[in-house]
Amino acid sequence: MSEDVEVLTPAEVVQAQLNKFKLSLDAEIPYRLATVFAKISGWGAKGEIKRRVKLIHQIEPTLKKMLLPKEEVLYVAKGTQSSTTEMLFMGTYWAAVLNQTVFVLTNLRILMLRSKSNGEPTHTFWVLYYSEIDLFQPNWMGALKLKTKDGKNVTFTGFPKLDRKAMPAIFQDALDNYRKLNFHPTVSQSRENLCSHCFQVVPKDRYVCRNCGSDFWTPKELALRSLIFPSWGDFCMKHYHFATVELIGYVISWWWAIRILTRAIPGEGWIAVGLIFIFAHPVDAILTYSVAKKGLSPRHGPDAARALAEQSADVDDVDDELLEAEEA
Repeated sequence: MSEDVEVLTPAEVVQAQLNKFKLSLDAEIPYRLATVFAKISGWGAKGEIKRRVKLIHQIEPTLKKMLLPKEEVLYVAKGTQSSTTEMLFMGTYWAAVLNQTVFVLTNLRILMLRSKSNGEPTHTFWVLYYSEIDLFQPNWMGALKLKTKDGKNVTFTGFPKLDRKAMPAIFQDALDNYRKLNFHPTVSQSRENLCSHCFQVVPKDRYVCRNCGSDFWTPKELALRSLIFPSWGDFCMKHYHFATVELIGYVISWWWAIRILTRAIPGEGWIAVGLIFIFAHPVDAILTYSVAKKGLSPRHGPDAARALAEQSADVDDVDDELLEAEEA
């Protein structure tokens, strides 16, 4: 007489492993465990599971506020988006530190959270709907290339090998299911900015949240501050560690220039001063603009009056568009 053998589902297998290692995830967040944990057995599985749980714990308080009804988390990974200009002038280390990004693939969209090196979210967030993606794949250099409907090509690096292998397949499954729904949300740009406080979309080239009234620095405002005084714009963006290092470097450059002025040939000293203004100020302004242009940097928190004013401005814009259409 044979005995029935209980067959566990993939999710139950993952949960059993979490229980074995005395790990847990927030019960209020719907995780699809079978895809969240790409490796649950074999050599190195324990370390991989602990690493992923540690990353997920960092974003859970923020994630609970961001998720929509019936939205499930499919995968979580952390990478870096840095431009060549940033790496050239900041150095690879600081460019990576300032552009750490946690990816959260869900059944509805991709959420991106700028984070600290340990994965803790900072204050800049984006959303990308699957319908806005033309390409999502790893390249031969170990990076993930993302091409969007509005023609943007964004490359993310720094993902562990396991993530680079797992994410495209999970993305493709989510995209196939998404297409069956024939869901194409209206967007102002493929990768939309999200408010740092209420997580609602703030449309392209807008810097006030119409939902809660939070406002944000414009890239030009931040770049102008860095042009006037290097590191000012970075302090405004709350990049305190980098801004402090930058400020120390700026002070040292002035100490060096003054030392030349007082102890060497005056002409050489004035050349040193000129170099500071010609290179330090413009370069920092360009770098500040490059970083600020990627997302929103909070300036003031929620304000009901500001939200009402922004909503009124939206109505006026719609009225102007209708009037222009009628005249045409």
